[in-house]
Amino acid sequence: MTNSTAVAGKVLFGSTIVILVVGILAVGTASSFYSLKETGSDTTYLKGHVLRVFIGIIAALVLARRSDVFFRHIALPAYLLSFLGIIATFVLRDTQFAPEVNGSVRWLDFGVRVLPSDFMRYGFVLFSGLLISRGSVDIRKFKGVITIALLALLPSLLTMLQPDLSGTAFTLFVMLAVLFIAGAKFSHLAILVGGLLLLGTSAVLIRSDYQLDRIRASLQENSMQQDDNYQTLQARITMGSGGIYGRGLGQSRQKRGFLPEAHTDFILAVIGEESGFVGTTAVMLLFLTLFGSSLWISRNANTAFDAVAGGGATAIILTGVMIHTLVNSGVIPVTGMPLPLISWGGTSMVVNLICIGTVFGISRRSSG
Repeated sequence: MTNSTAVAGKVLFGSTIVILVVGILAVGTASSFYSLKETGSDTTYLKGHVLRVFIGIIAALVLARRSDVFFRHIALPAYLLSFLGIIATFVLRDTQFAPEVNGSVRWLDFGVRVLPSDFMRYGFVLFSGLLISRGSVDIRKFKGVITIALLALLPSLLTMLQPDLSGTAFTLFVMLAVLFIAGAKFSHLAILVGGLLLLGTSAVLIRSDYQLDRIRASLQENSMQQDDNYQTLQARITMGSGGIYGRGLGQSRQKRGFLPEAHTDFILAVIGEESGFVGTTAVMLLFLTLFGSSLWISRNANTAFDAVAGGGATAIILTGVMIHTLVNSGVIPVTGMPLPLISWGGTSMVVNLICIGTVFGISRRSSG
């Protein structure tokens, strides 16, 4: 078991490095047109991306060498500080410190722009693992399930009001993953999911016509008159135009002003256009390798805390990949969701690499 965990750690490390290299190439080509238009240089966004990758790698390497005691100690502060960060977006609303981006106030900007909800999900994973592992919460009882669920539902309510429905859904998926990994009963999870679906549907119907327009647009896939459907249609055109082998690196046509957010929310579509079905499949296989090794490490962890923390950290990356892929494929309505470890974006990159560092550290502790 020890040897297999060590091998899984090496696979995790290797697959992460390869994905990061793919991301650097993808951001370099996907951002070139927009970067040149906005800054006068076609490498400005690429340089920023490389810097963020470097910062994330340093954070991952530092955390990989920490003991589980360290993570237990930072669990509550990480959760509370990130939760307070979400609250701060409401307190500082309409100021330079909480700018409105694409109709939503979800960021804090103090010279460096940070998305508190990204850090909150990681804090939730650690704090949930702490409560479950030390016996403060009995996850086999419905009361315990609700206790852990509330840790995610309270900040999710705030992110929904920002509004950030994609971030809210992201957090709820991670919550369900943590409960499943921790051993919650299927019947309890079914009740929780049913309640969430009922509340979520009601909230969308009551809260925002904008979200309903997005859903209608995604269903009316052939309507070029739908402004809300524009991004979905362009993403499908982008991915489909790559064919089997793609146009070649740097040869995307859609990134030249046709596909919005090509270097962030729709970078997979650009990968599909330039590398085709073969390249897109290779990227998905890399992620599957990463997930498989991460789940193996978490499943064979030495402690309950490491098992929940590792599984939850993996779920953060997995959920991000799933949502990004489904949006780029036109299966679900458009949401602002970068592709983990690949898209341009500081907070997402750093948090995902922190998750990798956390799991890699578990592999080191488990393999002796």
